[in-house]
Amino acid sequence: MNKNDHNTPPVCAPGDVVEAWDDVILYTDAAGTVTAGNGKALHYLPQSGRAGAPFWQTLRLGTQSLQQTLHRFAPMQIHEISGTHGERFLLRIIPVHPSLSSRGGFVVVATDNRPLEALHETYEERLGDNISAWADSITLFNALFDTAKDATFLINEQGIILTANPAAGTRHAPSGGELAGNPAETLAGASFRPRLHNAMQTLRPRTVWAEKIVALDAQGEGYPAEAILRKMEFSGYSLFQLILHDLSAQVELKKDLQAQKAEVEKMNIALRQVIRTVEEERQEIREQLTSQVKKQLLPALERITKAETPEVREGYRNVIQEQLNGLTDTAGVEDADLLRLSPREMEVCQLIQLGRNGQEIAALLNMSFETVQTHRKNIRRKLGLKGRTVSLFSYLRRKPALS
Repeated sequence: MNKNDHNTPPVCAPGDVVEAWDDVILYTDAAGTVTAGNGKALHYLPQSGRAGAPFWQTLRLGTQSLQQTLHRFAPMQIHEISGTHGERFLLRIIPVHPSLSSRGGFVVVATDNRPLEALHETYEERLGDNISAWADSITLFNALFDTAKDATFLINEQGIILTANPAAGTRHAPSGGELAGNPAETLAGASFRPRLHNAMQTLRPRTVWAEKIVALDAQGEGYPAEAILRKMEFSGYSLFQLILHDLSAQVELKKDLQAQKAEVEKMNIALRQVIRTVEEERQEIREQLTSQVKKQLLPALERITKAETPEVREGYRNVIQEQLNGLTDTAGVEDADLLRLSPREMEVCQLIQLGRNGQEIAALLNMSFETVQTHRKNIRRKLGLKGRTVSLFSYLRRKPALS
């Protein structure tokens, strides 16, 4: 042993420890009279640290003597003392060992337990709030979980289904069976299981993995679905949430839309062919008209100019009128008002008569929608429909087919 060891002061002297306490500490003689203290007092007993009086009086213990006090409050035990106004403190009476003082005495410790009670109440209140919040969270989760329309599963870290919502049970649970305890990979088609397994192995907390897969129902039939996987991390473990969103309706709608587009394209091709045929027929009619004008009308006009008498000129006029009437009948136009329309306006009338709307007419005739509207206004004006409530379609539907 080093010779200087016995001269080394202790790490902390007992007096320093006592001074650091918040307790009221009273030192008494063998009769219980306070001889000294640590200078502190209970807040509601300002005289509790006073020397020169019996400790049961300064602490207001309600006893009359040392013997009665020791009988009611046994030494070396902790007693809870209640005041007249609800104040409470803890009392400990510690006899002084003869080896420390030959005259005897006591160390009386009075501990104000208000901070402990306040701390207890605070923690109790916080604990109650936390329990209520946890219960509310569970209630909210169950409500969202049970009412979700998509099949939803909770899966542990081993890939085993822990529970599933009613939608999942209806679609995936075998008749009279349970989904809990089954591997989650069996929910997907064989070719998609490795992807789901890899996602569960590599997914980080609070991240989402989503992919379109083929899911299997209770009968083992596949259906298109979007798989959405989330990883939720808790204290010491993690869980996965798997949602299977059925895409069957979307796939069917997509197929129907594609079929409708194909049908519309066929109709457009047929309509273009009709328009092409009509145009060819119109060109043929123009050529016939030109030929008849050259062969019949022009010679008649020539004869009129050379005729000497009114009777002869009237006869030629009648011939020309008959020829013109014949030409208009050949063209398939029976309404004199329609003769005032331009060729382009006649094309617009033909399509309106077939039931086409403005957008379709613009596409078929390779013109803007505004141009189509301008043609419609001009057609109504030339046909005498301006200011009338009758529609152009209704008017043209009562006419023979325009060709």
